[in-house]
Amino acid sequence: MSRLDTSYLRTLLDPARHISLLIKSQPNFDDVAAALGLKMALESTGKTVRVVCPDPMLVEFNRLVGVDTVSSVFGSRNLIISFPEQTEHVDKVSYKLENGELQLVISPKSDSPELDHQKLKFISGSAKTDLMVLLHVNQLSELGQIYTDANEHFQNTTLVSISHETPGENYTLHQFHDTDSSSLSELVTHLIDSLGLPLDGDSASNLFAGLEKATGNFQSALVSVSTFEAAAVLMRKGARRHQPLSAGDFPVGSIPTASQPPPVPADVPPPAPPKPASQTGYGTDSTFQPEPKKTKDKKTAPADWYEPKIYKGPMLQ
Repeated sequence: MSRLDTSYLRTLLDPARHISLLIKSQPNFDDVAAALGLKMALESTGKTVRVVCPDPMLVEFNRLVGVDTVSSVFGSRNLIISFPEQTEHVDKVSYKLENGELQLVISPKSDSPELDHQKLKFISGSAKTDLMVLLHVNQLSELGQIYTDANEHFQNTTLVSISHETPGENYTLHQFHDTDSSSLSELVTHLIDSLGLPLDGDSASNLFAGLEKATGNFQSALVSVSTFEAAAVLMRKGARRHQPLSAGDFPVGSIPTASQPPPVPADVPPPAPPKPASQTGYGTDSTFQPEPKKTKDKKTAPADWYEPKIYKGPMLQ
């Protein structure tokens, strides 16, 4: 891999305190793994980072650390009312419902002047963000409702595109693309390493899982020396490999085997023997014809056997 120059990326990341990592709708395993790995690495530097995806996470992503933190909504739904230059004058804030209308009641302190309503500021529920990083996003429409809800942020916030594929839409000048990378996890690993960001066992495990999944356990034709370099970096940082499930991981008897056929219920009669086909010794109507019994051969008796028996012997005196 020809190493990307990350000096410019550093100038964008360093001043940003709140960073949003955006992944497209219907993300693959590699997309989510790379986003969560980068999130934890950036959080280690004291930044506030969130991962946003328009679609809910699939069950197969559950083995990734931090997958429960991925949000499908950009920002919160809270409406914030700010009191610039008047905070010290506020004594109490309460609310009441009148004719189905919500009314906020802001009471000033007894020795303070009246509050100037013209100085109130209303902040929408969109969360604060200083930098938006789009991971493997081909075009902005792939962000679905997120792009609609946060359109103002897309217009006024710096966008950074990171991808191992060339996006079809040129939506920002801040691009970090490397088509030689086998996966997004590989590219993000090299960026983290080049930037010198902290990488713990959890973030390294996420990135390694994404790397394995995207390359088919390193069997893909896209695997290069750079891929193994990324794997080495992650394993040195404590990446844990997920072992594939085997039959021994399941309770005994939960998986049928050829040596143990399923038991036959007691009330089921045994199957009837098959009817013989028409062949020698059987009728043409497939009716069984028993063979004639064989008798034993009798030997012929001598002729004198049937004559009267007369004793012949010496004369008695």
